[in-house]
Amino acid sequence: MFNSTHLNISWSVSRGRDTYGYNICRLDDTRTSKRYKTCGGGYDMIGTVIGDWLEDQFQNELKALVADLPKIKYSSTGYLQISEEIDPKFYGLTISPDGRVCLDGACGSSSMQRIGEALGLNFQWLGNKKGHTTGYFVTLEKEEAFA
Repeated sequence: MFNSTHLNISWSVSRGRDTYGYNICRLDDTRTSKRYKTCGGGYDMIGTVIGDWLEDQFQNELKALVADLPKIKYSSTGYLQISEEIDPKFYGLTISPDGRVCLDGACGSSSMQRIGEALGLNFQWLGNKKGHTTGYFVTLEKEEAFA
């Protein structure tokens, strides 16, 4: 049962052949010891790893959350999305043709946090003296959210 976890954010630089010099953003979940990472730049890398974490840890809850919401066609590949006019808190969320909820964290870490908050999660930002994000402490706001 999920009660709380610390999501540690760390950065490094790739030494890989095709990605040499690219930034790497890692998110480590202290509860599950799982690591999520992304490489590159020019997009919200912290949002991407938070989205990957939410997708992996809360897929069933995400499916239940969007089950009754009206959906619109997202692309010619059969993906669906929740219309921003209907509910803007689901920006960055799409539903694949097989029903899996996909989160595009490049839309922003705040968008991913809003989706997490819709699940009943509370994100407490953790940073260093320079104001850089070092992680999040995530707790469950409402116990009935995962009942």
